Amino acid sequence: MERMKMRRWLRLSLLTVAVLLVTVLIARLLLPNPLFKDPFSIVVFDRNHQLLGAGIASDGQWRFPESDSLPVKYRKALLQFEDRHFYHHLGFNPVSAFHALMANLKARRVVRGGSTLTMQLIRLSRKGQPRNIFEKIKEILLAVAAETKYSKKQILQLYASHAPFGGNVVGLEAASWRYFGRNPNSLSWAETAMLAVLPNTPSYIYPGKNRRLLLNKRNRLLKQLYLLGDMDSTTYCLSLLEKIPDKPHKLPDQAYQLKQYFRKKGVGSRFISTIDGNIQKRVNQIVAENYKKYRQNEIKNLAVLVVDPSTRQVLAYVGNAPGRGIEGHDNDMIQVPRSTGSILKPFLYAGAIEDGQIMINSLIPDIPSYFKNYHPQNFDQHFEGAVPASLALSRSRNVPAIYLLRDYGIGRFMDLMKHMGLTTFNRSSDNYGLSLILGGGEATLWELTGAYVGMAQTLLHYDRFYGKYTGKEYDGLIVNALYKINEKEPNITASLPLDAGAIWETYQALYQVHRPEMEEGWEYFSSTVPVAWKTGTSFGFKDAWAIGSTPEYIVGVWVGNADGEGRSDMTGSAYAAPVMFEVFESLHITKRFIRPEDDLKEVIVCKQSGYRASRYCTETDTILSYIRSDRVKICPFHKPIFTDANERYRLSQRCASVSEMKKVSWFVLPSVQEWYYHQSHPSYKTLPPYKPGCALVDEQHVMSFIYPRPGIKVFVPRGPDGKLQKVIFQVSHRNPNITLYWNLDNQFIGFTQNDHKLAFVPDTGKHKLTVIDQNGVSISIWFEVVN
Repeated sequence: MERMKMRRWLRLSLLTVAVLLVTVLIARLLLPNPLFKDPFSIVVFDRNHQLLGAGIASDGQWRFPESDSLPVKYRKALLQFEDRHFYHHLGFNPVSAFHALMANLKARRVVRGGSTLTMQLIRLSRKGQPRNIFEKIKEILLAVAAETKYSKKQILQLYASHAPFGGNVVGLEAASWRYFGRNPNSLSWAETAMLAVLPNTPSYIYPGKNRRLLLNKRNRLLKQLYLLGDMDSTTYCLSLLEKIPDKPHKLPDQAYQLKQYFRKKGVGSRFISTIDGNIQKRVNQIVAENYKKYRQNEIKNLAVLVVDPSTRQVLAYVGNAPGRGIEGHDNDMIQVPRSTGSILKPFLYAGAIEDGQIMINSLIPDIPSYFKNYHPQNFDQHFEGAVPASLALSRSRNVPAIYLLRDYGIGRFMDLMKHMGLTTFNRSSDNYGLSLILGGGEATLWELTGAYVGMAQTLLHYDRFYGKYTGKEYDGLIVNALYKINEKEPNITASLPLDAGAIWETYQALYQVHRPEMEEGWEYFSSTVPVAWKTGTSFGFKDAWAIGSTPEYIVGVWVGNADGEGRSDMTGSAYAAPVMFEVFESLHITKRFIRPEDDLKEVIVCKQSGYRASRYCTETDTILSYIRSDRVKICPFHKPIFTDANERYRLSQRCASVSEMKKVSWFVLPSVQEWYYHQSHPSYKTLPPYKPGCALVDEQHVMSFIYPRPGIKVFVPRGPDGKLQKVIFQVSHRNPNITLYWNLDNQFIGFTQNDHKLAFVPDTGKHKLTVIDQNGVSISIWFEVVN
């Protein structure tokens, strides 16, 4: 009989266990996966895990992404308050449930809860289901199932991330920043205890009598923690004196556009960025102060990017002026393609030096020019004939850059830009044409600054022992520190788009910070450590750029209007450069680039032309130049001529014997370059004329004026509408296919080909009209315009 009872009991026990196991298995299958599907706020932290900014979740809640760790203080306070036996049950504690039932029956009201922390987690996940016996049984089963699926650590983290903390604040981390303005790890015992008790009655956080109840709850918990030995008596007494926060803190908003940048990337909700919080704050202040000034001139948007070139990490990301929903301030102007102006010129000059096209002081043409219906102009509307490359770059002369690009090749330059990380030049080289170097294409501040970072990296990682680049292949900027940790390491390479020696020479030109007087608003900026920098201004004054480089920081600045409206005086030097130098001044620069000795060598150059010296160069200099500069052509401008003893006339065998001739080396520029060069270089000596009867070719009567004729007075007619009409001036030339350059009172006014007629409206008074052909032959005439 006893044996039969034992068998029955055993069968019943086994059946009960089987039923429970099946029930738990079913419950686990019914357990949502994931447990919570709530949307998270997008949260951005700096490199030191300080909050830069957060955006509210799509359901209107401040709910930070789930954290992978909990502060020790909070874990102790939470378990002491909510579930002291958390580590000793499997989701349901029958002893606690029984004690709660007895206490509630005795008080005839709910004075104690019997739910474990796991059961509370399940209740949170089920979103306000009715509280009855049937739902309580569901909670118990799902809690036990959760214990079989999640570790105790995971359950604590899930609860802390989804518990309500009053109003629209959900989760420990959001509550910590909203109520105390700090991350949970920095909270005091009093602050931690308040957050531990708040989810139990989240409405207590609001002003009124409930705040006294909240304070009492907190203090009771503090006492329990003190008695358990979690804090000493001094800490306990001081904790009791701490007040409950009056109202939620406004969350930091130091990187609004960066937050939007991460949101568009769609790769998570929590971002530990590479941003330096202190630098970001200073740059925000600089942008805000300059916005107030620029706004008075209807300039409403500006952006600043600061990068550490040694690591490619972004240290500051300010995508626009402060303010939301007004004047385009929501736009992230760091990521918007804009016309580049002259900001690409340093890459072209470095490429031309590396290619053996020029040396850093080689003369480049700066003359009126015509390229397939394209007639480039300098910013100051003047021409200098020929300009050393270093001055052409530092003064941002447009015409020399056009000649340099023509010789370098538009397609090659676009390939160079692609290798430097610029992806926005997606049309053909024929479509862009030579205007590409003057802003004919668009690029983002992000990619442009990244390209300048690439140049600096080449110098920083140049191995002075092995004489080669030993860094990583350039692969864009880094702003997401988590991505940086997990990214695939770029391949080591000994070959980058530009060599260290070519970059070093280009930087020497960029250190010459003097800009032309015609760039309004220009100042002389000085600092202990030099900055290699360049400005750019787009056509129509719609974009102002400035990017500067040091070994420690690359600073990129864009100023303009998001809607594309231009301002007549908005240049890179007047608006972007001051912002850039304010940022540099706040960064306290101490380092200089180290010269790449093994990528440079001594070269003898012609002092006048800047090219490698020929045997005819009368003055030479020995300079350190790019190691492969022996590919640069020798000076093409010094040539031997024969003159009389006083060098007043040129001679030839037609009129003099060899003994009467004096061989002289003469610096001779091409004729058109010579005419303009002489205007700004009075010491330039033009070729002496041939002695009568010595000319090899009759250089007289090559061309003459058809209109006006000497001594006439020119009357400017008026049309039917009363406006002055153009007067047609005409010249005949022996070679009708030659190009003629027209200058009125030493100012270039145009050029003609084939039919040499030029129409314009001259001012009243006396004028000198000079016409020069491409061989340097010129004629001039004085005429007077009368009313």
